[in-house]
Amino acid sequence: MESKMYKIRVVRGAFINPEILDKLGAKCIEKFDRDEWIGIDEVIINYEQIKELQKQMVKHYDDTKVPWYMDGYGTEDKDDIVVAFGADDGEGGKIFEFNRKDGETVDATIKYAISKGIPKEQLNFLEIDF
Repeated sequence: MESKMYKIRVVRGAFINPEILDKLGAKCIEKFDRDEWIGIDEVIINYEQIKELQKQMVKHYDDTKVPWYMDGYGTEDKDDIVVAFGADDGEGGKIFEFNRKDGETVDATIKYAISKGIPKEQLNFLEIDF
């Protein structure tokens, strides 16, 4: 059985070793003015690779209590959304996978992110299309 693939966006500077993204064929889609954050990369990966990236997505610059997260959608269906928090989110890297129209899970994802200190205005995973 073939594994479902996701097109994910990640902050390159969030990783202990950003070269892990290069090994997965990531490409830069946006540069940041803040040098240590580097920019946003996109990468096409499966669920198991998302879990591997979560373990490495724990490099902090400001507040160590606020986890990084990555988000994206299924390569076969853009309504299939995934939002994955870094392994340091206090719960080992929680992953939300849901249909874009599933309001209950969308709300749960937003509440979870806010509870971890992520500003609501950054939670634009329903609007992504890259």
